[in-house]
Amino acid sequence: MSTSTTPRNSSSSTPEDPTLSGLHQFIQDNRPPRDATHEAHAHKLALQVAHNLRFQHGWTEIRLHYHPSRQQATAHSLPRPVISGLPPQRLYMHSDEQIEVLQRQREQGKAGWPEVAPEREWVVPSQLQESWTLRRFGEVFDALSAVPAEKEGGRLHCANAIQLDGDEGLEITGNGSGSGAGSPSNGTPEREGTVTSNGNGHAPNKWRTGQPKRVLLATLDDDSTVVYYIVHDGIVKPRQN
Repeated sequence: MSTSTTPRNSSSSTPEDPTLSGLHQFIQDNRPPRDATHEAHAHKLALQVAHNLRFQHGWTEIRLHYHPSRQQATAHSLPRPVISGLPPQRLYMHSDEQIEVLQRQREQGKAGWPEVAPEREWVVPSQLQESWTLRRFGEVFDALSAVPAEKEGGRLHCANAIQLDGDEGLEITGNGSGSGAGSPSNGTPEREGTVTSNGNGHAPNKWRTGQPKRVLLATLDDDSTVVYYIVHDGIVKPRQN
């Protein structure tokens, strides 16, 4: 699958190398911030997952996080770079929210499943060979807020990125196009503001903030495929089918 990266000034980006694949060019175009303490392989893994999210699954507003959420009062650093972004459609709905939404549909005299807005999600990159423990997951959850803040983390850049319909908020930019203008030139993530929303400028969903935190665990296999698992920080009510 694919790759993702950290902030870099598009005006100073190096020319595209025709000998590199799109993924390797993407990695080259995105460097870790100067204050990052994670190992290089962790950064590259995060970029590969971010690239996969954008170009295989249509995510937008993708950002890379090297530090805990500013809303979290924790002395612990993020054990690895973490991704946030907006999927093209909702990935998860709590069973009680599902009942509420369907009831609202019936009251309005409408049939079928209603449209629900997508929500920003956390994505934790990992490799298939890794062994996860409750302690390791706890360290990640403790460093993250319930919902990713829109302006935290670092923007990603991609040479010759194609802007698709509805990508006004696209954070993967290149060659001065898209939303990369104004990105920091010193290679450090932009951290202006801590407004947390669902990615569309609205207040967070009460079913999101009132339930255990969740992340997507992105597991990269040796053949470059990526599988995503929803992981909650605690017990949640089973979903209704």
